[in-house]
Parts: sequence; C-alpha cells; structure tokens
Amino acid sequence: MHKGEHSISCSRRRFLAGVMLGAPLLAFNKGFGAIAKEPLPAFDLSFMDGSLSVMRRSEWTQKKPLAWRLREGGKFDRITIHHQGGSVCRLCNKNSVIAVIDSVYAGHRHKNYGDIAYHFVIDYAGRVWEARSLSYEGAHVCNQNKNNIGVLVLGNYEKQLPSEKSVETLGKLTTVLRGHFGIKHHRVYGHRDLGASLCPGENLYPHVVALRAETAPPDEPVAEIVKKAEEKESGES
Repeated sequence: MHKGEHSISCSRRRFLAGVMLGAPLLAFNKGFGAIAKEPLPAFDLSFMDGSLSVMRRSEWTQKKPLAWRLREGGKFDRITIHHQGGSVCRLCNKNSVIAVIDSVYAGHRHKNYGDIAYHFVIDYAGRVWEARSLSYEGAHVCNQNKNNIGVLVLGNYEKQLPSEKSVETLGKLTTVLRGHFGIKHHRVYGHRDLGASLCPGENLYPHVVALRAETAPPDEPVAEIVKKAEEKESGES
C-alpha cells in the first residue's frame, strides 16, 4: 500500500502530537464517535443475506479487534470507496484473497490501529468480505470517519480495470447499505472526494460517480471494457 496514493489516516506524527497536546479533547470532539471502553457485540449483518452473500470475518481471521483503540460506530450516513493501491491484484482464489486481506490487516496493526481500517472488502471475483465490524467507526479517511462506512476494493485502479463482478457487487453492496441506513445517493464518495488522494483510482472512480448519481457508468458497459483490456494484455504478453 503506497501512502502517497492511498493515505488512510493522519500521519503518525500528527496523531502523537494530538495525544501529547490534546488527547482529552479528542473523546469529546464532534468529529469522532465515543471511545469503545470494552469489546462491542458484532454488528448483525443478516439484513444483507437476501441480497448479498457476505463472507463473515471469522472466515478470514480469528483475531479480535483491540476495542480500547476503537470508537463506537454511529448512525452511518455516508459510504466511502477505496482501492488497495500498490500492485495489480486479480486474485480470485479464496485462500489467496484471505492472504491479501490479512496483509492489509497486518499493515494496519503495524500502524497501531485497533483493527483493519475498512468495514467491507470486495475482491476481484466479486465476493464481499466483512472486515471491521459496523459496531465500530472506521479509520479510512483522515478526519472523515464518523458515520462513514469504508469499502475497500482489492486492486490498484490506477493500473488495472475493475472486474465486471466486482463492480456489480459494489453496486449491490452500496444499494443494500444505503437502504438499511437511509444513506442518500449523494453521500457515496470516493476517497479522493474527501481527501488528497488518487484513491480509488481513475478506472474505478467513474463507477463511484455513477453510484452517486444513480446512473449507469458513463463509459462502455463493464463487460466490454474488461474484454478490451484482456485482449490488449494478451497482445502485449
């Protein structure tokens, strides 16, 4: 994950400065949820079961979040979509995807996060994975995490095109989340809309714009884009 492309948090230096100079104020800042004093029950995702097959957290990790480093989730009123950045990722094998999600999680643990930063992950095969429980506030956009559901699409969409299945799943996931939480169309964002970032990449961002506008993607159908990209790659190999 390249920090310059996909900065998911304020810098460590700024964080430490806040701890040293104004930590008591953070808990009462209206821009943050309340600190979780003890582990919270996992958020019930059964409302998704009729529309999406969601791989539950227990299917990729047995690690528990560090609740004392997390904030309680609030009344979600927006969704922010990210890409992974870094290398191209077209992995579809379940075990391979689990390894990638776990590597993202390990990177966040290394930064002293209480958990993986995002609430959901979508892989190239179009599967949805539960990441951080919706019981907790995410940590995916600097100073913009309150009431904000974070969705990560694996891959680097500055370098590759999204699969038809991943785009289709992204549409279904945002629709289900919007319906359940009453989130308005114009509150669906790409990371770049809320911070200085290229995320979620130039090839995925038009689909985010389409979701926000409740229109079809502005270019060709996804299937045609993917087909042309594969033909180009075959010709170059």
